[in-house]
Amino acid sequence: MAKRCNVFISFDMEGVGGLTSWQELNKESPSLMQMRKLATCEVNAAIRGIRNSGRDIAEIVVCDSHADGQNLLVDKLETGVYLVKGTPRKYYMVEGISDKFEVLFFIGYHAMAGTQKAGMDHSYSSRAIYNIKINGKLVGETEINAALAGYYKVPLGLVSGDDKLAKEVRKFFGRAVEIVITKYGISRMAAKCRHPYDIQEEIEIKAERAVKKLKTLKPFSFRSPMRAEIDMVNTLMADAIEPVPGIKRVSGRKITFQAGDILEFYRMLRIICNLAYTAQ
Repeated sequence: MAKRCNVFISFDMEGVGGLTSWQELNKESPSLMQMRKLATCEVNAAIRGIRNSGRDIAEIVVCDSHADGQNLLVDKLETGVYLVKGTPRKYYMVEGISDKFEVLFFIGYHAMAGTQKAGMDHSYSSRAIYNIKINGKLVGETEINAALAGYYKVPLGLVSGDDKLAKEVRKFFGRAVEIVITKYGISRMAAKCRHPYDIQEEIEIKAERAVKKLKTLKPFSFRSPMRAEIDMVNTLMADAIEPVPGIKRVSGRKITFQAGDILEFYRMLRIICNLAYTAQ
């Protein structure tokens, strides 16, 4: 008997089609509900595609990973799925990932900090982090979260976001991962956006394709121990973080540390972000 398939979907907001600015996500913005609906529709398209694959799907977990994790419209999600929402969470964007899952999807993701013409580019915290390097290479949320899943031997199968993220995904993951481009970056806060229905249709098709080709997907990882370098947005944040055991401050904004594995790195990253927020 074939093994039943479990799928983990990590959702972020900035890569959702039709969204070009954080102003549209303000609680006072008339655009907020529309953006939440579009986001929910994109996640639903992925869920439908997973179920169209012909595999025996046991469990689908959706992790709402933008801001405080309260973005997706729970009652509008496809039925029969689980939603991880709210904060704090130890492994925030992939909270609940484990070796029981066969594949990982990223819906609504964005390019790493410093990517020219990428929509709302940042790496984990637009308020606190200027950039992140692991083992000497600049990385963003896509690589970090994929590596955490890779710790449990779960491969990345599908990513949706803008065209600049698509280039990043090809650089780190090759051509095996399915990509859906939701918009084409013009500047950090401007994009040429595809029609939502076209995006959803493509997500559904490529989600189905990703599940069908699981045997071709490989888990992603960083060499351990991991050498981490993080440039903070300002020196005050580095002041607040410097006393943490294991942290070495090497310049006004730059801190470094070594992590035995991606789980240790991720927990330290969460501590760094939380301390940085107190220094604003």
